[in-house]
Amino acid sequence: MSVSHDDDHFDFNKLERELKAAVTADEKYTRENDAKIRAVHQKVASYDEFREIVMASHLKPLEKGDKIEGKFVQPWNMHADKKKHPQHSKDSETKEGPTKVPQNSQEFVREWRRLALDKKYHFLTEIGPEKLENIFKPEISFGLLGDFLVVLLEGSQEELHIVLNILEAFSRTNRFSLSFQFMSSREKEACEKLFQKLEGLNECSDRITSLRSVYGLKK
Repeated sequence: MSVSHDDDHFDFNKLERELKAAVTADEKYTRENDAKIRAVHQKVASYDEFREIVMASHLKPLEKGDKIEGKFVQPWNMHADKKKHPQHSKDSETKEGPTKVPQNSQEFVREWRRLALDKKYHFLTEIGPEKLENIFKPEISFGLLGDFLVVLLEGSQEELHIVLNILEAFSRTNRFSLSFQFMSSREKEACEKLFQKLEGLNECSDRITSLRSVYGLKK
């Protein structure tokens, strides 16, 4: 009888780590997706309220027997509280640029958050529209679409063809309409200005007009 020696070379610890990471990512996606649906059904009054509901989806309510001792200084929502701690954001943006092209949305977000604003544009264009579409095919992580549009607006005039391709790639991702619907007024204004900038591509006027409709913008 032949004997398999696969166990001698198989890294079960690595497999376990990858499995745990996959389970964690799936739980995060499900949790935030449920929060988005709840927020839509609740008809929240503003984008900020919608954002806080989703970003706080990881928090659990206190049980009856739970006690808080001493002075409570932890913010209720660390993600939403970043605006109150600009020094933290500044420190995180001074780190070096990405070391590799992300393979999924979790890796992308991790790199994106550590980049300075002036490096984010190059990060997007270097990854390119095809890979960006593959990364965000399930959906663009909450709040990122608006960030992308603001960053692309500040980009080079000479790379408008790449910007147009990236915008088309984003429009083909799942739940794109929902992501756009809950952008802030500032982000939607950046989107309009970005399309005005793209008008310089006369040879792509039909594509731009079609894409304007997808992004819910009037000519």
